[in-house]
Amino acid sequence: MRRPPKLNSLVLLAVLFVALHVISLLVFKSGAASAVASYPFLLLAPTLAFASCCWRAGADEREWRSAWILLGAGMCLWTCGIVLSAWEDIFQHIPVSAAWFSDFSFFLYGVPVLLAISSVSAKQRILFFVWMDAAQALMTGFLAYVSIFSVLPFSATPLAPIAASTLVLTYNAENFILAVAATLRLLAQPRGRERRFYVVLCSYLWIYAVSAYVYNNWAATSDGHGVMDTLVDIPFLFFAVATMAPRPLRNRVEEQQDKQTLTLFIENVSPIFYTVALLALSMWVMREHFYVGTVGIFTALVVYATRATTLQGRYMRVQRELHEARDRLEQMALTDALTNTANRRRFDDALALEWNHAIRNRQPLALLLVDIDYFKLLNDRYGHPAGDRCLVSIALALQSALPRSGDLLARYGGEEFAAILPATDEAGARVVAATMQAAVHALKIRNESSTGLYVTVSVGVAVFGSPQADAAEIIEAADQALYRAKQGGRNRIEATAQHDFLRNGTR
Repeated sequence: MRRPPKLNSLVLLAVLFVALHVISLLVFKSGAASAVASYPFLLLAPTLAFASCCWRAGADEREWRSAWILLGAGMCLWTCGIVLSAWEDIFQHIPVSAAWFSDFSFFLYGVPVLLAISSVSAKQRILFFVWMDAAQALMTGFLAYVSIFSVLPFSATPLAPIAASTLVLTYNAENFILAVAATLRLLAQPRGRERRFYVVLCSYLWIYAVSAYVYNNWAATSDGHGVMDTLVDIPFLFFAVATMAPRPLRNRVEEQQDKQTLTLFIENVSPIFYTVALLALSMWVMREHFYVGTVGIFTALVVYATRATTLQGRYMRVQRELHEARDRLEQMALTDALTNTANRRRFDDALALEWNHAIRNRQPLALLLVDIDYFKLLNDRYGHPAGDRCLVSIALALQSALPRSGDLLARYGGEEFAAILPATDEAGARVVAATMQAAVHALKIRNESSTGLYVTVSVGVAVFGSPQADAAEIIEAADQALYRAKQGGRNRIEATAQHDFLRNGTR
């Protein structure tokens, strides 16, 4: 980032600028000479403000460049206005009370400034909406000019003079509306880097509003230029100094604060305000300029319909993505990260569900607890990475032994797995257990022990179907059966069955 100049130097240059302007006006006191002496300063001050916006747009964070660019556009419009005003004053001798081209440029100056006030960060910005808001704001400013000055700018219609008080009231109202809007945004903005932009903007707009109020009331009763012209310099010089001044360091915690409700309200209401204002002005202008008003109404309706349709589509897409993300999170929360089988939480939920289903339908429910024989010996001998690979391979083998989609394999503990087999009797459960043992043996994972050269598993089978029992009893029964299988030499299948009203399963 380019290094900004020191604040003291900037303030000194601004003071010298105003002093030179005062001296030039005191030296050249006549009407034509004072205008020629004053306009270079009146032109240079907003030009400096415009240049500072361009500098800040290149030096500031990317997400706030567009806001500085909008302010720069406003300064550019004001600079164009003062150029036209100089041409009208010095060469055309247009009276102050006539609505001329410069008034149109001065009036439109507030459009990009208002857009900058209501702008959002790049993370929340929709580029298409930004262009629509800009189009609405420009059309609103154009129609406001037409309704106030009762003439189309840049048309062949003769420009009739209007009361100087009307001009003063119009510009003062615009300036104070912008200042109040910036104040509301500043009050709603949390502390951090974003707040600096609104501090500079709000301070400038209030200084500009007060200076313009004093100057406009003086200019309405004055025929020439005087020391009061320096009031025009002050807000632009302040803006240039404040924009280019070194930025104070902020607490990172403060920068990460969430936006307040009022900020979100302002950001979301601003586009609606543009649409409502455009509709109202279009209907007002239609009385004298039918086609212009019709275009304004059509533009407002098209923009509103496009915005509503786009937001509805985005809302539906976001809702769908949220549901998909929630489903993925739920799946992750119920899945064992290593073996990609169901975890203990999902096993408990599924067992309770299947138990109640078995009781209601008077069907048997089988539970298999599978333990890897001498798994600690494998870990100690070959290391934990080899143990993890063993668990993954065995999980796949056990899963392959469950051909029905309603069966569930879960990792029950460290080296223990559990399988829930709905509507399965003891004979069917033993068949599944034997298939599991064969699938594990086929892996031929090396682990020399009393059961042989390769990894084996012991299986405890429990089959229950009594309404007087509960789900905890089937787990205890399967665990006891597994204990007997281990005590009997491992690599065995042991079963416990409760025979109140077991039916034949489908295995």
